[in-house]
Amino acid sequence: MANPKTILVTGCAGFIGSNFVKQFGIKYPKTKIIGIDDFSTGRRENIEALRGAQGKKSFIFFKGSILDKKLVEKIFGKYLPEYVFHFAALPRVSYSVEHPRETSEANIIGTVAFLEAAKKYKTKRFIYSASSAAYGGAKKLPTKESENCPDPKSPYAVQKYAGELFCRNFSELLGLDTVSLRYFNVFGPGQYGDSPYSTVISAWLEALYFSKKKKAFMEGDGKQSRDFCYIDNVIQANILAMKSVKNFNGEVFNIAHGERTSLLEVKKLIEKYTGKKILLELRPARLGDVRHTHADISKAKNRFGYRPVVSFENGLKKTVEWFEFRKN
Repeated sequence: MANPKTILVTGCAGFIGSNFVKQFGIKYPKTKIIGIDDFSTGRRENIEALRGAQGKKSFIFFKGSILDKKLVEKIFGKYLPEYVFHFAALPRVSYSVEHPRETSEANIIGTVAFLEAAKKYKTKRFIYSASSAAYGGAKKLPTKESENCPDPKSPYAVQKYAGELFCRNFSELLGLDTVSLRYFNVFGPGQYGDSPYSTVISAWLEALYFSKKKKAFMEGDGKQSRDFCYIDNVIQANILAMKSVKNFNGEVFNIAHGERTSLLEVKKLIEKYTGKKILLELRPARLGDVRHTHADISKAKNRFGYRPVVSFENGLKKTVEWFEFRKN
């Protein structure tokens, strides 16, 4: 496909959003990237880094909330983005339990606001960052989209799943092409251990390299496993979803490595790559925690050619290198 003229990236100061803008800008240097973030979970230093890397003309940033109707209207009306990548969200399951209204406004109403604007201004495709939390503990592993009915177990999971439904509604009723990408346990450089999205990987590395700030712990016996997904694979999935010549009409796809690793294995590999011993405080298993996650990614492979470009172990090595760089 030809280079898109303009794209809009919500949550561009966050872990996934900032990595996406950086890599997208390298791949499509002629595309104008419009970003919006209110720094509720994103980091200001990410925006400064992006401005330096992309240049002020190719990356235009707006500080503000996705719930700011006037700002959203201004951005769409002025720049007419061809594609919208919606990464913005208020994450953290525990926070959503304590603040269901606030998180619902951001995660549901914010999504609908951008869908509405995308429809009004004739956006070609809306690419939504969904979550594997929608499954709530899949009955069958590896998890196929068609075989496991959503069963969200937290307000955050409900909110992210609701976003999928609205995407499908906007496709079926209003003709806006949308696609929902269900991420599994995303990790990589730029994910701080105290981030709302932080995986056990970043949390343990934060404790190893910045022990005064954070202590490492493990909930349960460590035999629970996760399908971790390196950040570059998520970015690749988003770009492939943009490039697809066929309409998606609200379809949902798993985005993961398609394999699972136990927490005990993660610990062993981190110790191998860092040469450091992780001292873990052992805690009881978290109430309602899913024992295993393992995605079947065949649908995304067949539909738009998604394949993990970085293996779990190589991704872990790159993440360790980033923490080494931060420390020094």
